Amino acid sequence: MIEHTLDRLNQLTPPSRTFTVIGTRHDALARPQLAGRSHHVLCQPASRDTGFAVFVALAYMKRWTPNAVVTITPTDHYVAPALTYVAQVKKARDIAARLRDTVVILGAAPRKPDPELGYLALGDRLVEVPQVRHVDRFVEKPCVAVAADLIGRGALWNTMVTCATVEALWDLGRATEPQLLDILDTLVPIIGTKDEEDALHWIYRAYLPVSFSTDILQRAPERLAAIEMRGCDWSDWGCPDRIESVLALRRMRALLPVRKSG
Repeated sequence: MIEHTLDRLNQLTPPSRTFTVIGTRHDALARPQLAGRSHHVLCQPASRDTGFAVFVALAYMKRWTPNAVVTITPTDHYVAPALTYVAQVKKARDIAARLRDTVVILGAAPRKPDPELGYLALGDRLVEVPQVRHVDRFVEKPCVAVAADLIGRGALWNTMVTCATVEALWDLGRATEPQLLDILDTLVPIIGTKDEEDALHWIYRAYLPVSFSTDILQRAPERLAAIEMRGCDWSDWGCPDRIESVLALRRMRALLPVRKSG
């Protein structure tokens, strides 16, 4: 999954500008897969959830390329076809480069009210870019009834594929987890010095876990915008049931006869 994710995104960003965050116990498994795909790898000294990992990575971006537009993506997602997906990510990235204060999230059309996913409740269209919608609410893992209601009102699944400038993301973190950002502000100038490793380990010991969805996105929907991913299938493969569901659908499609008219 890591290889597939990076092979897709390397079509937009070369390995020299790709930063991958991996878990403490994943080092031996991940490193061979990252070779030639991601030149910058952070093996976290501890697990502090997705938000913590994202903002530590952003501290490096703030040190190296503070004016960059960043694309954040999990590595456990299934998407097909790949070329269509890459085009969708490029569109989101181009919009983020244009709307530099806005955090742009790719949303997927829901197939069912899944209580294990996040939902983007959509607001008005942006005047500058009509295909982009304001996010009125971000609802992480609602019950089935609430999820069904959100879908009925046009909400999208959150894919967590996020595009924004470094500054827009930093401001988002400042608005939602100000203490974490204060700590990371002290890390930024230390990156690249002999004290970097000690500072990083201290931060991971000193702060509690932070979820990117629950603790960051859900707390500041007014800073978010959403674009619907069109023309491709998406599934979060974070649990075995979803993997089996996608594989079963692929097998079914392969067995169906192709009908041609004329």
